[in-house]
Amino acid sequence: MNNPNFNRMTNDPTMELKHGTTTVALQFKGGVAAAADRRASMGTFVASKKAEKLHELNKFTMATIAGMVSDAQYLVNLTRANINLYELGRGYAPTTKMAGNLLASIMYEQYRSYFPYWVNMLVIGLDDEGPHVYTLDMAGGIGDEDFASTGSGSPVAYGVLESQWKQNLTEEEGIAIAIKALTTAISRDSATGDGMDVAIVNKKGIKRLTPEEVKAVQEA
Repeated sequence: MNNPNFNRMTNDPTMELKHGTTTVALQFKGGVAAAADRRASMGTFVASKKAEKLHELNKFTMATIAGMVSDAQYLVNLTRANINLYELGRGYAPTTKMAGNLLASIMYEQYRSYFPYWVNMLVIGLDDEGPHVYTLDMAGGIGDEDFASTGSGSPVAYGVLESQWKQNLTEEEGIAIAIKALTTAISRDSATGDGMDVAIVNKKGIKRLTPEEVKAVQEA
């Protein structure tokens, strides 16, 4: 996750690979688990040790962010505002699928103007169709996955996700895998660190784990 002072006008085609962070998300039976580190970097400088990378969009949908802070925060706020307007106008909240497609459309329109948002985001949540983990690239491409990871530590996190994810995980198993994937990325990726935030989305809504609950899972 890069500091907003980074020049978003860069022509460096490898920039997307330089996003210093790790976020992970995965489906379990009846919901989704997500985890993200707290480090925001500017090159080799640690710009923040308490960056927020898990954002609520509504009661049953969240977004994770990787990339340029200013772009990501703007997209979260814009998506949340549109979701609120939708709910006010229709009397019910949009589904996670609709929220993902809304954000993808916003990102695609900006990409067409040749000044894309330098982000890689996940939209996760639970709706009538079940749990979802949507991946979104800066061109507005969207995919519905069983699990996903973004940021510089994602190759390490994917190793854990690929080897341990399976169908019909319990909520406890899903949380444990998400935490293990992020813990492994923190241990190997220097741009990922300074602790983690963990959340789940189930039929009751969004719940964030306390530091004590995260530590208990890590030590189990």
